[in-house]
Amino acid sequence: MTLGLFCAVALAATGDTFDLGDRPRGVHPVRLALTPLLDGRLEDEEWEPLSSTDEARTFFQWEPGSLYWAVRAPLGQDVVVSVDESGDGWLVGSDGWEFRIAYADNKPVLSARRLDATEPEGPAWVPVSVPPEALRMAVGIEGEDWILESQWIPFEPVAPAAGRKMGVRIDTVPTGSDLGPAYLPRALSFVSLQMDQGRNLPIGFSWRPEYMVRSVPVEDRFKVRFRFVREGEVRFDQIEYRPEGLAAKEMTAGRLPFPEWNQKGQASNVYESAISGSARPGYRILRSTLTHNGAATELRSSFRIAELVDFDVNLPKSLPLSPEARIIRGSVDVRSNGMKRVDGKFSFSVHPDWTVTRGRQTDFSIYHSRGVRKVPLEIIVPKDTMGVFPLMFQAVIGDKTVSRTIYLPVGQP
Repeated sequence: MTLGLFCAVALAATGDTFDLGDRPRGVHPVRLALTPLLDGRLEDEEWEPLSSTDEARTFFQWEPGSLYWAVRAPLGQDVVVSVDESGDGWLVGSDGWEFRIAYADNKPVLSARRLDATEPEGPAWVPVSVPPEALRMAVGIEGEDWILESQWIPFEPVAPAAGRKMGVRIDTVPTGSDLGPAYLPRALSFVSLQMDQGRNLPIGFSWRPEYMVRSVPVEDRFKVRFRFVREGEVRFDQIEYRPEGLAAKEMTAGRLPFPEWNQKGQASNVYESAISGSARPGYRILRSTLTHNGAATELRSSFRIAELVDFDVNLPKSLPLSPEARIIRGSVDVRSNGMKRVDGKFSFSVHPDWTVTRGRQTDFSIYHSRGVRKVPLEIIVPKDTMGVFPLMFQAVIGDKTVSRTIYLPVGQP
């Protein structure tokens, strides 16, 4: 799966059918990794506007494994999100998704379908059931508008990742309106999922962040070195570092003179900060602003405030329907994000109808900085199982508990 994305709010109406054939304008093509808080409120710098022409009513971002979108829509309007996973055109293949979310009875109401354009008879809509575990939503009311915040976790084997592209659009339409037959084209814009972005870069100037790791646990120290290269007479007077959004109060901001260029046209500077114990885990953005004579160049880089450990799961991403019970074997890597030894208790649990025959519970120790402890897993899946089932991983380390739940589709089309 290759990812691609677009957004729009403007619609052209023809009777009760809305035309989605006009390409949206002003879409920002680079989307940075950034984790929002799904609570029905749009906080300052929590979301990245998707378009510069829609008065900040649509938002889109991502993190490894997930896509996020948010919309501020008038009451009486539905939100329609169109996603072309491969970014190869709306009427190509069978990877076009439509999520339509209405606001009714004080809650979001989802209908979803997939576009299959591989049929000889022509494109056709295929109804799909999206489990609540795969599409999380939160809503709120602000004046005459309703706020939608969403997280989509695709169950496909290939998850959203840096460097992937996709086509997307986000629209608001009157509740109950028709979007036309399956064969109508939809104009998508394309975005790239990235970790770093530069804005207003002078000609002949380039940069890169050098991380030892981009994931740093709460209460640890975060450090990144920025490398700058120039050709010609590029000049800056000062550099200002500022963590954005949910990290603004949890890390250090500061301003200092821009470092001296060497004879090869190179310069570097280090940003370092402790991470407050109250920081919420997730992907955040560090903004570096370089200035000269009033002109500003922005360098934005995604990093992750992590839990003490992560769980890297090595199990099938999905299972076919089977008339017989079966044994599924794999493992999970308990991966330390810190520099010190980690001792804890690991536990693994599944749906009550399933059985864990290996890996249910074990003590573990990780002796080296950012080391790994592999735990073998074995589970028995009953016959004729169909649906989406949770696999739950937990590590208790001192007075802290780290949990992760993933979902395994079984017998799904």
